[in-house]
Amino acid sequence: MGRVVFPMRLTSFLKRCDLLSSLVPCLDRKGQAVVEFSFVFVLLLVIAWIPADFGLAFYTGEQAQNASREGARIAAADTTLMTQLGGAPSISCTMPCASAANLLRVTAARISDALLPGAVVTLTYPASGAGTCNQMLTVQVQGTYNFFFYQILRLLNVGGIPNTANMTRVTTMRWEHQQPACDPFPT
Repeated sequence: MGRVVFPMRLTSFLKRCDLLSSLVPCLDRKGQAVVEFSFVFVLLLVIAWIPADFGLAFYTGEQAQNASREGARIAAADTTLMTQLGGAPSISCTMPCASAANLLRVTAARISDALLPGAVVTLTYPASGAGTCNQMLTVQVQGTYNFFFYQILRLLNVGGIPNTANMTRVTTMRWEHQQPACDPFPT
């Protein structure tokens, strides 16, 4: 048998059909890849952001604990504690504590206002004349951490998810400048 020879018009038509059929699936695959990428990217973003958000919350809690510890350490060694308390058993301020007592300002300066906005720093000391030599002072840092990722979920109307975490960190130490009779190492 001989070879089949198509007229010139039919040959060019078949070439165009082959060209079009090779382009159409390629275009479909590119569109499919964009759709798949957008779904996978959102999923990867969620998977990556959740641990980062929890890590940031943990860091904020550690920062609040360190601030309360540093505030208590400074207050325990401060000779002007009674003056700063002004006769009250406790004093407190809401961050940034610009006009508060020095001990509260020093403690508030160790906390990020962006991570723990509106945190309350409280210094408590027992009333004088309690009759004990081991009077303790307490520094408390209390605030609310706002989870960023959960706020995004709320914008998407995913309900039932809390978007904040309440944090309270407390440190208690013995005030070193009590009555001379209470000094464990008299000179």
